[in-house]
Amino acid sequence: MKFKLFIAVISIALAVMACGFKKSPKPLQTKVNGNFEPVAVIELFTSQGCSSCPPADALLAQTITDAKTNGKKILALSFHVDYWNRLGWADPFSSAAYSARQKNYVAHFGLDGAYTPQMVVNGSTEFVGSDKNLLTQSLAKALNTKTAFQFKTLTTSFAEGKPIKVDYAVEGDVAGTMINFVLVSLNETTVVKRGENGGQTLTNENVVRQLITKAATTSGEIEFSAAPVPAKNNTAVVAFIQEEKSLRIIGGAMATIN
Repeated sequence: MKFKLFIAVISIALAVMACGFKKSPKPLQTKVNGNFEPVAVIELFTSQGCSSCPPADALLAQTITDAKTNGKKILALSFHVDYWNRLGWADPFSSAAYSARQKNYVAHFGLDGAYTPQMVVNGSTEFVGSDKNLLTQSLAKALNTKTAFQFKTLTTSFAEGKPIKVDYAVEGDVAGTMINFVLVSLNETTVVKRGENGGQTLTNENVVRQLITKAATTSGEIEFSAAPVPAKNNTAVVAFIQEEKSLRIIGGAMATIN
């Protein structure tokens, strides 16, 4: 079988980084007064089986559009949890791993339990995912907080039928931190046939399909599983650094796969 190799080598300037996964030959971040420019990472925990979730999904999509238009340094991720699948609709993008990630935040924030829709910004603040005012406030705070971490390079390689590989190099003190690699589907449209959203056609953006978390190192390589993988023109890789104890996110980058 003949495989056609697609290689995307991206060194992205965080100064122009946004949810649109723009490419740039410039360095990923610019150092300012001993710090690096900030990035805001939004994690939306949602489900196609939850009737309260579509407004939050729409808010995330609008935030992505605004970030593209205004050049805001925002990484937005849609994690589909699996605990609403029992309501009659098995969300095709749901995973127990994403539910477990949310439960980690539940414990961290001292909440009574997990709920949807929930947004977490930079691992530091959480709120109902459809609350535009709280999202605006949280993003403003995140984008005005300089960090001491940057991705120097984020390189992806993809051959049809083969796993996606990611090479990376970072700058900063990695002690006590972990790095998350996320394989993202940029856009998904689903006709929901049952459950609370039965009969609706839902659109989800920046849908997480795979997640790999490992102790942070200054450079390295990871490989995603062979499946699930979105179409190559609908795929991106997001990587972000998170402190193990505080869960605070202190740097991030992204790259599209074409």
